[in-house]
Amino acid sequence: MIRPGGAKAPRLVLASASPRRAAILADLGAAFVVRPANAEEPRLGDPVASVRAAALAKHAAAARAAAPHEALLAADTLVACDGEEIGKPRDRADAVAMLLRLAGREHLVHTAVALSAPGCGAKPEVFVETSSVRFRPLSRTDAEAYLDDARTLDRAGAYDIATLGNRVVESFSGSYTNVMGLPAERVGPWLAAHGLLS
Repeated sequence: MIRPGGAKAPRLVLASASPRRAAILADLGAAFVVRPANAEEPRLGDPVASVRAAALAKHAAAARAAAPHEALLAADTLVACDGEEIGKPRDRADAVAMLLRLAGREHLVHTAVALSAPGCGAKPEVFVETSSVRFRPLSRTDAEAYLDDARTLDRAGAYDIATLGNRVVESFSGSYTNVMGLPAERVGPWLAAHGLLS
């Protein structure tokens, strides 16, 4: 899209391969392109510090390939139980262990988002949103069946609240979309303020 005078309109780049984040952006009315950024996801022993560092690392990687007229959005999500960081499972056995550890308990979901307006040199704005989730009691059979049906080996905590979530989640407080991986309530106004929503 070209603006009067020949300047390109800002375009939003989602620096993530997550289909959940893409769906949330689409629901918000954003026009965007998906360009996953390859970056380390540091685990620092503090869940909030870890997601913040990972989102910034992804943003920095995306910025190196961005055009001047592109806005960038990078994010990272981490589950924390008793202060311990729980990322994506290594394999199915690890996923079962994660679900059983969360069973019948409350945990936190932290998502860090790094956003920058057009101009690769711009320092990104970064924030961390936190939601609380309580799991239902689960048996090993329940956990195995959930993984069979939901196929969530690529999700932090080995579950997705939007994919058969009622089978594992008893209740939550805070942003639902934050638990999915992108807090729409905070991202939407930023995108609107920068002319990135249709």
